[in-house]
Amino acid sequence: MIQRLLLLLSIGALSACAPAIGQTLPTATALPTLARPTALPLPSPTPAPSSTATPEPTATATSAVTATPEPTATASAVPTPDPVAGLTIPDLRARSYGSGAITIGEVWIEGPNYTTYRISYPADNLRLTGLLHIPDGPGPFPVIIASRGTIARERYQPGMDSRAFADYMVRRGYMVVAPDFRGYAGGDDGPNPFYTGFYADAFHLVPLAQRLPQAREGKVGMWGHSRGASVTIAALTVLDQIAAAVAYAPAPADLAEDYARRYRNSGGNPGTATWPFPPEQDPAAYERISPINYFDAVSAPVMLHHGTADTTVDASASIAIADELRAQGKDVTLHLYEGGPHTLTGEQERLYLERTLDFFATHLGAP
Repeated sequence: MIQRLLLLLSIGALSACAPAIGQTLPTATALPTLARPTALPLPSPTPAPSSTATPEPTATATSAVTATPEPTATASAVPTPDPVAGLTIPDLRARSYGSGAITIGEVWIEGPNYTTYRISYPADNLRLTGLLHIPDGPGPFPVIIASRGTIARERYQPGMDSRAFADYMVRRGYMVVAPDFRGYAGGDDGPNPFYTGFYADAFHLVPLAQRLPQAREGKVGMWGHSRGASVTIAALTVLDQIAAAVAYAPAPADLAEDYARRYRNSGGNPGTATWPFPPEQDPAAYERISPINYFDAVSAPVMLHHGTADTTVDASASIAIADELRAQGKDVTLHLYEGGPHTLTGEQERLYLERTLDFFATHLGAP
């Protein structure tokens, strides 16, 4: 009985304490908040895959598809650089020549009836040198630009390869201006791809020489031997201030032919500074830099001289130039000297000089 009574009392006590426990529960009820499963967002990732996952692959696939064509589109949109930009005959025509003035320096030679001076002049932001041969007398004198052939720098002296011609003409009343070319005789050096640097060195002299006080007003004559003759041929396709031109044993005016010649003569090493790439790499580029493809622009009469035994430049080079000039309806005269070498001597040299004098007297005017 007593035990039963005690049991009942315990149950009652527990009932009486219930409210206190109930008051603690609100705090515990906050536990859902503390229990983080407000982090119930975690389940969100689970549904998200079904909605996000489906587009994700699609989006990735789409960008992959877009990315694939991009390189192709970019590659085709970027043009291949022109390896002869600025060097073609049309490019050379578009340039201007002859800013500044010739500076006449010290006497180089005192001739019997003429004086030769050292000169300097500007060309392509370079300061170049040369010789000025002036006849005695008041003038003004007809002007001839005389361009020499290739000579190794270590042995070059001003006037080499143009001196015999200049001496012959200046004694007969013509004023002759002969460039040393870039990198020679104390002149500044500069780029010369496909010999276009040498071209410019002579081209700049034309208007500069025309402005000399001793120069007769009007167009000038041009003469050249070997590489200088090639410069003269190129000038005919670029300049309109040439009254007459003489090319003496010129290198081929088709530069693919000229490259082949230089390759043979140099033992397979023509030089990458002058020949940046061979013609087989870009035949079309060689066509655009070859003067022979622009003979339609030639307006001056041309005289060619070439020895048939020339081992430096085969006479076929002059024959090809003459043939193409005739095909274009131009005034051209070709003189071949049987058995003659690259530089004519004796009777052949005398004949070539007499023919040249008569030619310039006819087309440039007598002094």
